[in-house]
Amino acid sequence: MFTRLPINTLSGGVGRQAPTKRLVSEAENVDNCLVTLEKSIEKRPPLVQVDYTKDGTSLGSYLPVPYVDPPDTFLNGGAQTNFNADNLYFHYLDIDGFNRYCIVINRAAYTFDPVAAKAFTYTPPGGSSITLNLSTFLTIFRIEPTEWVQEDVDLTSGYVGNTSGFNRGIFEYLTFGNRDVSTSYRIANQTYTIAPTSIKNTFGSMDYDVGCILWNKLIPVDYLPDNSALEIVAANVWVSTQADNEYIHSGDAISYKISDPSNELNPFYEDVIDNDLYWKNVRDDIEFYVNTATMEEEEVGQNVNDFSIIPQYPATEVQSDVQDANGYKAQRMLNHYYDGPRLIPIPAGSIEFTKDHYHQSSPLDPTDRDGNTNYAGFGKIYYARNPYLTFPDSFYRATRYGRNPYFERVRTEEANSVMDHRRFPIIIYKDTATDGKWRVKHLPLVARRSGTSLSNPGPKALERKERIQSMAFWKNRLWMATDNAIIGSRTNSFFNFWIDDVQNVVETDPIDIQSTIGGYNKLSYIVPFQTVMFVASSGSVQFELRGGSIDTGISPFNVELRPTSFFSTARIVEPQKMGNNIFYLEGSRMYMYLGGSAFNDEYSSSMDISTHCKGYLPLNVNTITTNSSVNSILFVDEDAQNNLYFFTFRLNGDKVIQNAFYRWILSPMDSIKSIKAYEKDLYVVSKRNNGTVGSNSLTVFFASLESVPVSTPMLDWYVEIPTSSMTYSSVSNATTFVLPHYDPEIDYMILTPDWGTEAFSAFEIPEESINTINIGGQIRTQFIMTGDYTAHSVYVGHSYLMNVELSQQVQRSQDDQSTVYEGVLNIKRVTFKHFNSGAYDILVERRGRSSNPVTFYPTDINSLLSRNDELKIDRVGEHFVKVLSYSEECKIFIQSDYPTPCNISNIEFLGNFRRFNTSIE
Repeated sequence: MFTRLPINTLSGGVGRQAPTKRLVSEAENVDNCLVTLEKSIEKRPPLVQVDYTKDGTSLGSYLPVPYVDPPDTFLNGGAQTNFNADNLYFHYLDIDGFNRYCIVINRAAYTFDPVAAKAFTYTPPGGSSITLNLSTFLTIFRIEPTEWVQEDVDLTSGYVGNTSGFNRGIFEYLTFGNRDVSTSYRIANQTYTIAPTSIKNTFGSMDYDVGCILWNKLIPVDYLPDNSALEIVAANVWVSTQADNEYIHSGDAISYKISDPSNELNPFYEDVIDNDLYWKNVRDDIEFYVNTATMEEEEVGQNVNDFSIIPQYPATEVQSDVQDANGYKAQRMLNHYYDGPRLIPIPAGSIEFTKDHYHQSSPLDPTDRDGNTNYAGFGKIYYARNPYLTFPDSFYRATRYGRNPYFERVRTEEANSVMDHRRFPIIIYKDTATDGKWRVKHLPLVARRSGTSLSNPGPKALERKERIQSMAFWKNRLWMATDNAIIGSRTNSFFNFWIDDVQNVVETDPIDIQSTIGGYNKLSYIVPFQTVMFVASSGSVQFELRGGSIDTGISPFNVELRPTSFFSTARIVEPQKMGNNIFYLEGSRMYMYLGGSAFNDEYSSSMDISTHCKGYLPLNVNTITTNSSVNSILFVDEDAQNNLYFFTFRLNGDKVIQNAFYRWILSPMDSIKSIKAYEKDLYVVSKRNNGTVGSNSLTVFFASLESVPVSTPMLDWYVEIPTSSMTYSSVSNATTFVLPHYDPEIDYMILTPDWGTEAFSAFEIPEESINTINIGGQIRTQFIMTGDYTAHSVYVGHSYLMNVELSQQVQRSQDDQSTVYEGVLNIKRVTFKHFNSGAYDILVERRGRSSNPVTFYPTDINSLLSRNDELKIDRVGEHFVKVLSYSEECKIFIQSDYPTPCNISNIEFLGNFRRFNTSIE
């Protein structure tokens, strides 16, 4: 019987189920298309190069980040680098919708430009000296609609104003990991051997203020070392208020036991014991007396019962405490205390990797200490054994006498009171308070100021030396997911993970919860979501962290870690929030997390939403981003990095109206390193060969995620060639064009609108006319076209193929499209209806043999543009193609590699259908 099979839309994307199970709107393959409910399917917009500028000057066609696949050895010989090719890490920052930034960390920066400015050298243990180019180690761009503007980054080593510069600890943190062989790395004076790693399992980051917090997933967290037995030799005796560079950073690297003092009467030294001078513990200088009123033995000295007497201290007595040299009895403890970092500069222009940098102990600037910059000590320390009013029992130091407060609470004296900032995440920030430059600093971690290792032990993750895997801000706390624990800071104190008063645990105190529920679960990501926090592990369990409500915060008393689903997530990539759902990829599958609000805030679950295209999605994902404006998640295939996949998901109320997967295939020369989408704009950072063998550079492309004007040339990396880059030869009657970059794939030249009635005329570039030229050390592409084209500028770029392979057609019920009849379908003809389309081809493959394409060409009469130019666009039309084949024996393709748009709105199949069971009936 005669039959019509309409396809009203192809918005369903790719379907890989059996033809009888697929939706009518699904196709076998959809490449280089936009898939929408409004327009069905259309050719994707082109990739256009983004301009790069600094101080108003163009920086050329390539991103000014020296990207060369790591060489076999260092520049001056020596040990092999063994860096992975993906040694760049990207973080995108959106402040307010107008101020947007891209932060690029070049982990192999020291393999480039040995004579560049801000270059330092160091010698790693057992290796040759290496040139470190700080000017390319960290590069930051402000993202404008049509250009990326390079920002100023202060990578100067040392103390500058009140900000931190580059130092050894930061360099070690950023370069730890990302080698393709097992390698030993050094961090905080310890060496670790790490198996081969890639950039995505080395770094993680999140927005923080005007900047980001970046963490290294391979470095174990720990406390600063307690080296109370170490001794300074006589040659290193010092009497100033600060240690020298010989004995390192902000930590308690030494207890300052001093041998053979040069001046035993110096007030900076203490009691002489066997001709040696020792720094004493704060509670050692205690005298006892008998109280005549109570006849009890009581203490005098630096221990007090509580702080009830402190508000009554006269200023003169506080002044004495502030200036008292007895404050040095707490020198060891205060040098372990970390608050307000200060860095010393790199001496003599080199980094001594056998030593470290220290920080000043006092968190107070000299002007804050009553204007006196000549204090010999840090102020006397008291130990209050009991709380008084708002003062918890703790250690207090006299800091000023000119105004309140007279005392500050300092760290406890026991070991493991201070977290090692060198092992914790770093902050990359824009210093808007001073000169607007970008800088790097350590987290201002708060030390333990109450209790002991028993009453206030701190996070368990530090005791087990676990690694930070993910971080997030949620419910006014900073959360860290380590290997097997989730840690929440104090409320509104993001860098404090200690109980404030061990005698009074309150709701604002830190939270420490383990993920060992039914077995060991190594955590991967934490994602704040509505009233819960989604927790993904690299095993087979997904959790939900709950606590409090809309009106009450989460606390140590109401926190709950609840397993919600049990899908394998060994290869999970960062979950993405889009609309009212969370989506996550794992091993060529896409899952959607259904929050508790869908089930009256009680139950949560996850579901696989990619079952209809099993085997289509990539097994490994390189980079991922989300764009809520077009309801899409974009991700790149790790094993084929020129393949960019799309997942579009739209709801109408509680009904799914679109669930589509499709992909863009870029040039084989492209290797996508990073993607980011804002509103309906997409930025793609791609690595491409720059014309030199073995040398690659980065290019940033822009693409629209919605339809573009029909006059837009559908050519990737298309550029406008000005007349200044053209040379006409009257002898050969040919014009030579020079591109600003290297692109041997160019195949079309299009006249710009300046050409008037000849505008948009397209010319294929002969392959034999394409060659390269070296201009100022940069390899560029040039080509020759017959004729004189020097009158106006032209567009040049390379085409890309839109390819849609239709699904095998089956006979369906007109009343219910899910009902499929069994029988033989013989397709006679197909009608393709288009909208605002240029030329396109229809290919029919019968029994594995391809026929010649049937091409649709628009006419001048149907030109959409008002002026009489050469752009051929058919506004509304049809294209009839004969098939004459059985449905199961043929494949039908819609293809377009022309520099014009293509939009297929509807398709209709005409044919005959004979049911298998006709004779039985």
